[in-house]
Amino acid sequence: MGMSGSKISRIETSDIGVYLDDLEKLLDFYRVTKAQRVFLLDLARNAEQRGLLRIHNPNLPEDWQTWTDFEDEASALLNYEPLLIPGLLQTPEYAKSIIVATGAGLSDAQVDALVASRMARQGLLNRTSPLRLRAIIDQQVFERPFGDPGAMDRQVRHLIALGERPNVEVRVLPTTAGLHSGLNGPFVVLEYDDDASLVLVENKISSLFIDEDEQIRLFESTWDELVRLAYDTEETVAFLRDLP
Repeated sequence: MGMSGSKISRIETSDIGVYLDDLEKLLDFYRVTKAQRVFLLDLARNAEQRGLLRIHNPNLPEDWQTWTDFEDEASALLNYEPLLIPGLLQTPEYAKSIIVATGAGLSDAQVDALVASRMARQGLLNRTSPLRLRAIIDQQVFERPFGDPGAMDRQVRHLIALGERPNVEVRVLPTTAGLHSGLNGPFVVLEYDDDASLVLVENKISSLFIDEDEQIRLFESTWDELVRLAYDTEETVAFLRDLP
């Protein structure tokens, strides 16, 4: 394909983007289906165009499409996850496993569309003015059996690599932190340069976007508490590297 092994590896692990001509070569080599090929090439041609996911993904749930619009405009995300790796930090194989496990009734086409959308969303971290992501992940996420141990090992290495980026901060919340105000569940605080913040909380059947200042302050207070309880970035890397 006229590319070095190291370049292909960096593309596959999302460390670098991919140019259109290189993408075409990779799609040929991977024998990607025609429908998925058209979708991915369209993404590459219009990578900076807002709203592309909404326009070109009829298989995506409405909540998911709405979320991509809010996320696309944000300057920073504060993401607390007690149950899984945040979507913007997931590898494709981890994302697919989670979507299949939690998405009863989804067709293969819907699963593929959701995985592709999640991977495309990660481009927010690679823009000229990249999204700033701060993530706190509960320790139990790494202790839960995950089918293919190799997939989880690759996910952990991916987390470590992403945490080295200046716009990404990853912290692990140890179980020794005990009881805390984040036990109500996961949440995301979206921050905007020229607008008020927004909070997303979601469950299996719906997503709730919160824009009341008083309620947002409750989540920001919880976030500050979680930051105090979590490992710092160096301690987090040490924890991740020591995982069996």
